[in-house]
Amino acid sequence: MTTSGARNERPCVMTIFGASGDLTRRKLIPALYNLEADGLLEEKFRVVGFGRSKLSDEDFRVSLREGVQESDDVDDFSSERWNHFAERISFVAGAYDDEDAYRALGRELSCCGEGGEGYNLYYLALPPRVSETVLQTMKSSGLVSEGCAPGRSRIMLEKPFGLDFESARRLNTILAGIFDESQVYRVDHYLGKDTIRNFLVFRFANGMFEPVWNRKYVDNIQITAAEDIGIEGRGGYYDQAGVVRDIIQNHVMQVLALVTMEPPLAGDAESVRDRKFEVFKSLSPIARGDFVFGQYEGYRSEKKVAEGSETPTFAALRLGVANWRWFGVPVYVRAGKALERKVTEVAIQFREIPLCVMSDEKVCEKIRPNVLYLRIQPDEGIRLTITVKAPGRADDVQEAVLEFKYSQASGKMPNAYERILLDCLTGVPTLFWRADSVEAAWRAVAPTLAASPQDQPAQVFQYKRGSWGPDEANALLQKDGRHWLPGLAAAPNAPDPDIPTGS
Repeated sequence: MTTSGARNERPCVMTIFGASGDLTRRKLIPALYNLEADGLLEEKFRVVGFGRSKLSDEDFRVSLREGVQESDDVDDFSSERWNHFAERISFVAGAYDDEDAYRALGRELSCCGEGGEGYNLYYLALPPRVSETVLQTMKSSGLVSEGCAPGRSRIMLEKPFGLDFESARRLNTILAGIFDESQVYRVDHYLGKDTIRNFLVFRFANGMFEPVWNRKYVDNIQITAAEDIGIEGRGGYYDQAGVVRDIIQNHVMQVLALVTMEPPLAGDAESVRDRKFEVFKSLSPIARGDFVFGQYEGYRSEKKVAEGSETPTFAALRLGVANWRWFGVPVYVRAGKALERKVTEVAIQFREIPLCVMSDEKVCEKIRPNVLYLRIQPDEGIRLTITVKAPGRADDVQEAVLEFKYSQASGKMPNAYERILLDCLTGVPTLFWRADSVEAAWRAVAPTLAASPQDQPAQVFQYKRGSWGPDEANALLQKDGRHWLPGLAAAPNAPDPDIPTGS
């Protein structure tokens, strides 16, 4: 697995479209400030903000400074360091379809830098439809010229990459008309988390797991991505997106790919991305009986939510990876808002033992299948349940755990956006989305989305806030003779520092 940790050595001008928004203030600039503090940014690195707000350079800098000072991701704020960094920050105001504004922006940029070694990095912190407008205007205004072509420019886009398969393909087509695929970095901040990156290390750096990582030994896989909060005032966005677009098509699909992919042929970026694409392509078609939608009570009373809205805030899915390794092993997914607690984790349940050799039948009944838990957030770590002899004279058994917690390890886990930005700055695309994977993932979840107004929408069941969703989600597993695993012990409910609310 190739990931960065090296310093960015080439001069770079980073242009942020949507620079006056929340993401820039709360995540991007604090992450860049931390990279600056650690000496990982080249001295001539610059940031140019572009947005519709009428801001002077100083107004922009003041707002960003407040964001850095308020950020939980910044441990050591220094006015001296900030002032040195802020000198390299400027702002250009303009509409996203205004070619003249883009030409003014072009005058702010230095594509090739001194000695022709520099490059421009464009970051689109914008919704998909606005991103399309920006890309088309970048091309028509000449902002991305031939002199700044491959090697001279890179572009980063925030998820979601489209709103369905067709819009994703359209966005990819627009991108391909301006940039080479090697220049495109599609951002999923989940992939910047150490606990996500650890999936590859855990699987392929420990020889004991790979031999049992298949249909012969694994009974089922469960992925939970739960939030205990509702939509938190984001009704305008969420009522259009719903849970599938918001988290399942992107975050959950990436987790699924990392857990089930074949070993990469080599440690290079494209080998990893090839293997993930194979997973998306291998997903079995989702039938109507393979998913359940839910909506928490009170959702329709949230601000900017349409009256009588049927937008799902919860989904449970039964997926299958139709390849030699995983055929017949169900992958159960549940994700949603206003659930019992905030937790994202993967549970891999191994098959039951074929024969109990204990002499007491009651003891045999206590033996449970081994479960491997990979906790992404909060209280990040790994736990494996095993059966051991209980202390005492009797031949009794009890469950024990082998556990690793990141909180007990030395060193600090970097913020996800620090890793994402540094990977792009140093040209490491390993954990970014590729065009073919984006389209394959959308195609996989398409049956859960209404393709046309004539489609009969799936029923959306109501569930209580603070529950684990509607009862029908339990029935999805019960018909297979299985149940949702309880997961790791509930951890203190702390906010995730890497995820803007509701993303």
